[in-house]
Amino acid sequence: MTVHLGVLCESKTFEMNSLSSMLRRACIAVLCFVFLICWSSPTLAESGKGNMGKGGVTGTWTKHEDSGVWTSAEVGLAADINGYYFELECFDEGIGYIDCLPGLEGKCTLGPDGRSVWWYSGLLGTPMTDWQRLDGGPWCVYSVNPYVIEEIEGRIATEFQERPIASSVFETQPNPHSLVGMENNMYLNAEEQTFDMTLLEQDIRIVATPTEFEWRYGDGTSYGPVSFSGTPLPPERLGEPTATSHAYSDPGDYQISVIVYYSGTYSINGGPMIPIDGRAQVESNSQTLRVWKSESQNVADDCLVNPAGFGC
Repeated sequence: MTVHLGVLCESKTFEMNSLSSMLRRACIAVLCFVFLICWSSPTLAESGKGNMGKGGVTGTWTKHEDSGVWTSAEVGLAADINGYYFELECFDEGIGYIDCLPGLEGKCTLGPDGRSVWWYSGLLGTPMTDWQRLDGGPWCVYSVNPYVIEEIEGRIATEFQERPIASSVFETQPNPHSLVGMENNMYLNAEEQTFDMTLLEQDIRIVATPTEFEWRYGDGTSYGPVSFSGTPLPPERLGEPTATSHAYSDPGDYQISVIVYYSGTYSINGGPMIPIDGRAQVESNSQTLRVWKSESQNVADDCLVNPAGFGC
């Protein structure tokens, strides 16, 4: 069942049990105003759907037949000869009731922006003040179908793992040559990456944040996973040991790489960021570090005197 929403635009008045005090009227008015603000979803208000304020806005809604939940639907569905608008459950034809508020606790919690409402309907083109309340309510309305949210939750971990997270580029100091026994400092700058996509007709944003790093030094040893990605050294301090540095005991060409682990969060239609179970891991391209062996000896003659001497 799909309906076209026309929002009733009229000022709200509040029924008072007692008019004995100006202060009492002011306090109740403030409470009702706060209630209306808290229950009017910013997401819906910005989109023009379900706005309880001024303006004559319209939108399209659909009803989940099994549960009776009403949610905003895609535009372009078949037109309905009837118009529809809703009021919050604690309003009746523009009049608000304070004693109704405690009964709303725990209602409409299947998804974000859940509100309990009464629906009104009448022929399009007729005065909206003559439209009648639909039988069977109140109903819950949401900015996003809660059943869609549940399916997104089931798929988001896989979607996160399949995102094309760019690999990080790391540096070694010194590079590309080193010496046996020398400490080789290593570091990288991994950045947060954002991916926007559409899933089940909802706008999804996934944010991948680097959280841990595992260094593989190419000689069978590794370091990590650790939360520290290393830091560069000034030239005058090259050769000093650091948290991520490594010294090689034999000469040779070593293929060094680093695995970056990413934690993910996601949002639906601009909503709050929600953690994603599991992590994604991305291995960097390897780099070759050539480690040389140095030798020293005491000699009595230079190469001119003794051309066959050490180092000549």
